[in-house]
Amino acid sequence: MKIFLVRPNLNKNITTIRNFMFGEPLGIECLSTIFKEQGHEVEVLDFMAESKKNFKKYILSYKPDIVGFTSQCSDIANILILAREVKSIDKNIIVLAGGVQVTISPEAYFDENIDYVFKSTTRENIKQLVHQVQNKTQDEIMSVYSKVLNFKATSSACRNEYVRADRESTAKYRKKYKYTGYQPCAIIQTSYGCRNKCSFCVRVRLEGANVVELPIGDVVEEIESIKEPYVMICDSDFLISEERLLGFLDLIEQKNIKKTYICYGSVNSILEKEYLFDRLSKNGLKAVIVGFESYDDTHLKKWNKSATIDENYKAKQVLYSSGIATWGTYILHPDFSKQDFKKLIEYNKYLKPEFSSFTPLVPHPLTPLYEEYKDRLIFEKEDYEKWSFGDVVIYPLKMTLKQYHWEVLKLGIPANLNWHSIKYSLKTFPLKNTLRMMFGFNQILKIYVRNIFIGENR
Repeated sequence: MKIFLVRPNLNKNITTIRNFMFGEPLGIECLSTIFKEQGHEVEVLDFMAESKKNFKKYILSYKPDIVGFTSQCSDIANILILAREVKSIDKNIIVLAGGVQVTISPEAYFDENIDYVFKSTTRENIKQLVHQVQNKTQDEIMSVYSKVLNFKATSSACRNEYVRADRESTAKYRKKYKYTGYQPCAIIQTSYGCRNKCSFCVRVRLEGANVVELPIGDVVEEIESIKEPYVMICDSDFLISEERLLGFLDLIEQKNIKKTYICYGSVNSILEKEYLFDRLSKNGLKAVIVGFESYDDTHLKKWNKSATIDENYKAKQVLYSSGIATWGTYILHPDFSKQDFKKLIEYNKYLKPEFSSFTPLVPHPLTPLYEEYKDRLIFEKEDYEKWSFGDVVIYPLKMTLKQYHWEVLKLGIPANLNWHSIKYSLKTFPLKNTLRMMFGFNQILKIYVRNIFIGENR
């Protein structure tokens, strides 16, 4: 069979850092591996890296039997539009939807132009799907909702199966994939789940609280096969296991693999193994994304963070002393006053991360925070594209919504357009990449300016 796997174009009205930073579509690269293993012909289309105007041309020339879409929260409307276009060309083409947003809200894709909605993907349920399509049966498929069965809930479920990504399927796009100023940059996931159970985190609700680690030998073998010089390790916390990090370093050194790495790491994981970071730095770890979240221990405790603001500072110093950059992330509480915003700015100056990002608190329906804030929500639960972790979704308590947007805007400018961050960027990345990141940041600022002037004032 001929298979098209598609990442849709970006919705430009969504507040997201994907305006200036995006990685390879890891999910459909893994799906490409599965289809190819089963003997099918696969073409991957990434409309974040090329014009969506080419979509109809591809369908008409390639004549696929199946078109599968991957989804994030900002992709839903675009996927439904593209699915309708597929069916208008040939109603017999089978349309699939999968990805993170499908796992979270499969009902968003229960549409007349979508035939199958994959809550999770394995070799077995893909095999079942192909058998059903080829034999025109109507059996239930594990973890899959089908239009022929009126999208009723499946009786069985499973987690995504680990599959090595088919990076050759995106060969024509790979030079465009980037992570901040690192380009071209590959992505790899080496573990699933997280020991930290932060109350605002959706990912732990999807992957589970028990950490499942892939064999480090397989991980290093895959890294060795990656052609890009930069690798983003997208585990929730790559730095958890001391034994695994030692194994990683031993193999990287034995094989003399020279890459630059970025990863996520928790404050606790950093402080638990300070002695390892000089060695990690020498072997290519150049930046760690750390969730500092707040300037206030009260917030950290309420959100079930297992670190304090003093420990945040100590973790930053550990990385700094090893020559590793800190990319700090913070959560903006809806009950912030103007003074709270000022305190956060001062705390960020004190920590002095090389990059800073700020996300409004999002009480996602999958998290325990949803019940706490559901009476203050600006958007309905079904406004899926507003749950992108970039928009303010809770009415502020101590100021109007417009005033709150203004404070967010004022916060972002000194936090990122300061000499410390600009100097780091110019030293680390090519000038064109620094300018591109600044342009992307300005795109986000424009959205907040729009919210200030046309948003609801309450």
